[in-house]
Amino acid sequence: MISHADLDALISRTAFRDWQSGLIYQGKRHKSQSEADQAAIQRDTARRQQVLAEAIASGPHAVRDFLCRMASSSGVAALLDDLPALPRPLTEAEMAQTTLHVDREVSDVLDDWGITPMLAGESSFWALCHARWIGDEMFPDGVARVFAGGEKTASDSEAMTRTFLRRVCGLPVERGNTSVITDCALSTAWWRFRLASEVSDTLVNEGEALTVAQAHRVLQGSVVWETFVLNMIRRLASLNAPRARAAVVLALHEHSLRNGGRSVPRELVTGCMQQVAQLGDRFSFALIDWTRLAETAAGALDSEVNHAVDC
Repeated sequence: MISHADLDALISRTAFRDWQSGLIYQGKRHKSQSEADQAAIQRDTARRQQVLAEAIASGPHAVRDFLCRMASSSGVAALLDDLPALPRPLTEAEMAQTTLHVDREVSDVLDDWGITPMLAGESSFWALCHARWIGDEMFPDGVARVFAGGEKTASDSEAMTRTFLRRVCGLPVERGNTSVITDCALSTAWWRFRLASEVSDTLVNEGEALTVAQAHRVLQGSVVWETFVLNMIRRLASLNAPRARAAVVLALHEHSLRNGGRSVPRELVTGCMQQVAQLGDRFSFALIDWTRLAETAAGALDSEVNHAVDC
């Protein structure tokens, strides 16, 4: 097992971002440079992308070696066995939309290994995990299809590289620190199951009944999940209080039941989270009466209430 300090010694956050930046062309970073310099950077980036494309074409072991080269230490490959193994091979379909069953399987393995939220928030950790998992040949449908976009990106090396990085470890240099939690399927699996379990336990303590499976179903939709992560990390930090998150998930679950299982629009999810967060601006969530908290979340999902607030 490796610690966060071990990971940082192996590849610091700055070194990892430099590695990712060298694999994609970020035009906005180079717009002040001369056309000749921009062209030279593009050629260098294209060369690195070609190395990745050749590794993907060569098979899982070549991709493992490619990912290991992101670290300056020559012994990184020997450390892969210290990382958690996947419980079983996963198909392209399972990776495209992991189910509750897959999320639970992945979470059980990672939790038994000793993963921490600090480690799970690092893109470099997931890159190293995928180096092991890909090298272990855990994706029988092939690296190109599962991680690099398959035929959709076959003729576009930039798109192929960006897709590969997003799916293997997130792309924080372009998509921010939420990318590792929203774009990397197996990272998402761990974080989503963790949150679903926390929500279910919190609601039991409040006298409510919502199973892990029901909470997971709310969070599984990409719109809800991405909105949740974006708001908790970037905009509404108070929603990291377990009771606040639980109130929002319960409200979303009940709203879905009342509306035939239809998904909730992004603006309603955001409005619900904002109104709950406002309570935390004035009081500690630990002290707010549960009924008030739950009713605030539920009321925010009424379209007329949201319309009135927007006006």
